[in-house]
Amino acid sequence: MTLCALLLSIARLANAADGLPPGEPLLARDSTTAAHIRVRSDLAASQWIPVAGQTFSKAVRVETKKRPAHPYEIQICFPTIAAVAKGDVLLASFFARATSTPPGTSEATVATVFERAGPPYEKSLQVTLSVTQQWQPFQLPFRAEQSLEAGQGQLSFQLGYDPQCVEIGRVELTSYGRQMDIHALPATQLGYRGREADAPWRRAAAERIERYRKGPIKVTVLDAEGRPVEDADVRVTMTQHAFGWGSAVTADLLTADTADSRKYRETVRKLYNKVVFENDLKWPTWQREGNRPAVFTAIRWLEESGIGVRGHCLVWPSWRRMPRDVQRLADESAALRKRVNEHITEEVTALRGKLVEWDVINEPYTNHDAMDVLGRSAMVEWFRLAHEADAGVQLYVNDYAILAAGGRDRAHQDHYEQTIRYLLDQGAPLQGIGLQGHFGSDLTPPERLIEILDRFAKFGIPLQVTEHDIDVTDEQLQADYTRDFLTAMFGHPAVKGLLTWGFWEGRHWRPNGAYFRRDWSIKPAGQAWLDLVLNAWWTRFSGSTDDTGKVATRGFLGEYEIVATKGGARQTEKVTLSTGGAKVTIKLLQ
Repeated sequence: MTLCALLLSIARLANAADGLPPGEPLLARDSTTAAHIRVRSDLAASQWIPVAGQTFSKAVRVETKKRPAHPYEIQICFPTIAAVAKGDVLLASFFARATSTPPGTSEATVATVFERAGPPYEKSLQVTLSVTQQWQPFQLPFRAEQSLEAGQGQLSFQLGYDPQCVEIGRVELTSYGRQMDIHALPATQLGYRGREADAPWRRAAAERIERYRKGPIKVTVLDAEGRPVEDADVRVTMTQHAFGWGSAVTADLLTADTADSRKYRETVRKLYNKVVFENDLKWPTWQREGNRPAVFTAIRWLEESGIGVRGHCLVWPSWRRMPRDVQRLADESAALRKRVNEHITEEVTALRGKLVEWDVINEPYTNHDAMDVLGRSAMVEWFRLAHEADAGVQLYVNDYAILAAGGRDRAHQDHYEQTIRYLLDQGAPLQGIGLQGHFGSDLTPPERLIEILDRFAKFGIPLQVTEHDIDVTDEQLQADYTRDFLTAMFGHPAVKGLLTWGFWEGRHWRPNGAYFRRDWSIKPAGQAWLDLVLNAWWTRFSGSTDDTGKVATRGFLGEYEIVATKGGARQTEKVTLSTGGAKVTIKLLQ
């Protein structure tokens, strides 16, 4: 019997003992000799340790001493010993526990990844897990996204998070080919704290929504002589939210004439009152003159549809995010300053009066090449130039990993707070704080989300979720977190809007995160959006006036159409409901 056949036989026996169907092992059985442990001594320490009382006798222990810039800078990699075909159903399984956790927490963090073992590191699995102090089995089924020869793939555990100590044992990766139903395999139930129907945060959020997102509407109906009209029928209909519910969009789909583009525009008009262009206004795309006609056509359609437009983004200050010629100015600070400044003035001027907001600076924590040359003060100058070019547009700074990744990236959060404080202290006309919300499996508990919002609300300027999606394959989990994330955001008075980073699988940077499938059928997460934004948080009221001609209700802040009828008389008024409430008098004329 060959070694491979022996391993397959052993794996099948093990699977049968665990109640699993037989499959082909993809990892060597002796983990201690096969694993590649990649740690720097100043960041972490690792060792193999004996284990008692479990179904395995050894585990690898990794103690993270200092958080690196990226989680993959501390990792354990298990190379594959057999080929994988695109579309194969695979099952990663292992045990893990935390012997110490970051201060103030009871769980450690482990990112589990299956990927090509070299550039471009294409990934088929990327799941971030919370690990407790007890040994816990994890089983993660997934499909191979690319074909890989033996040794070209690797199952890795990334541990570059806040100081913690994690032990991992009995690591296995099994292939079941293309015929296996992935749903027939066991799967660790992923989730988040606060998902429970009776979680305490829900009541507090509901109370804040009632207090901050609604106001009184008082209607008085009079006849032509100014006398009260009793028993007049009054219908109060909301026509637009004051809160910014939006999505990223593309100019080409907003201007094309295809079945998909028509459905795309229909969905934008139905679901959103604000949008942001995903790439069309970024500097490298903007400077391509051929792209601009579609952008202006799209903006005109959005204006006619009553949909506000955010600008994203003026400066994404790393060499790879700016036009290629900009990097050549790295040693010429005066020329670099002139090039960036002229770009800001040109683009903001070209779009003056057409946008409601601009992200002036994007992701300064990890993108700072321009500031490294020009100094931090350049950021203040960029804001001032944008304000001079269009005093009517709201100016934002924008960054990621503030809300996401379990809310644990404190170094990123601290840097963002320091950047915002610096800009305000230096007199930059910063008028909004953008919080991206790109989530994978490491879903931040709602209570932690609210803590982070409270922290940044202390600056006294609006917060906005500028980029949101949930990249998980469990559609019910995605729907539940959509419901809870929207509730937490809408329930915080400092948040003025929430934009998803796309909505259709046919044009989404992370297709799993879409609300609509490629065939435009709606996913449970999309239904959760509709149920909340256009139903639970949308006001429709019908009533009759009393003997003083009055009727009252409470509604969500926004724009309204109010219709009063009595006999053959009918009159319509439009009104804006703001935090102070709305009073409207309608005269019924025969």
